[in-house]
Amino acid sequence: MADDFSVPVKKALADRVGHLCSNPECRALTSGPQDDPAKAVNLGVAAHITAASPGGPRYDASLPSEERCAPSNGIWLCQNCAKLVDNDALRFSTDCLKKWKTDAEEEAKARVGKTAALPRQQPFDLKLGEIVRVTPIIPREHEQSDFKLEEDLGNCFVFRKTDSTRQIAVPKSFIKNLHRFGGSRPALLELTGRLQWVSAKRDFELFPDKPPVGPSGTYGIPKDVDSRYPARLGVQGGAFGRENRLPEILSQRRVVYYDLDGTYLRWDGQVLVVDWI
Repeated sequence: MADDFSVPVKKALADRVGHLCSNPECRALTSGPQDDPAKAVNLGVAAHITAASPGGPRYDASLPSEERCAPSNGIWLCQNCAKLVDNDALRFSTDCLKKWKTDAEEEAKARVGKTAALPRQQPFDLKLGEIVRVTPIIPREHEQSDFKLEEDLGNCFVFRKTDSTRQIAVPKSFIKNLHRFGGSRPALLELTGRLQWVSAKRDFELFPDKPPVGPSGTYGIPKDVDSRYPARLGVQGGAFGRENRLPEILSQRRVVYYDLDGTYLRWDGQVLVVDWI
């Protein structure tokens, strides 16, 4: 049986960080109002630092049951980051999550009762109709894709991929920098996270974490699964191919499959690919 957190523990974890995601590269606000004036929306998760049950990410068999469901073993995250840390437990270790928790609580403690200056939005002088390219973007084959600015909604830009009807709304807070090169070359829009193709939705989405730099991040961020995972997802026509043969496989009108959380699926040194449509 899993040692789940009680409602009071979940509330304490959220309150202790001001209802902000504890991931220092995210810090998203996880609660706010619904249109119904009597209701609020919550996008936060009380995540376990060490898993609630055997087989889970970072499970510690030596930890007593009462400590496993105690506030000391919990961290408040947004839903995206909660999935991220559990899908890549090697990358997001127990020590890493404990540091996130400590730093987020210290930051909240320092801000309590103090008037916070609103973060100044960096001015990006993009004009409607302007063409940009986006980095980082996964798959990286889209690094040379052009995106046209369709709308400026104040707090976000709406871009359309010029070779399709697909649109993506990019919050201005998600933009790290805008690089211009002069002449007719498109500007380069640098994100704090990444723009990621999601195969199941057949569309692009924004994710808060960046892919690894260099060859290890060519296909984005991996997630290790078992051989039956694609069937449980309902993936049609998918097959695992050796990671070291991917360039050859992808040249045969096949593409890497990306799950809803933006990861590609890896099993026993092989990557799930599907027919290009």
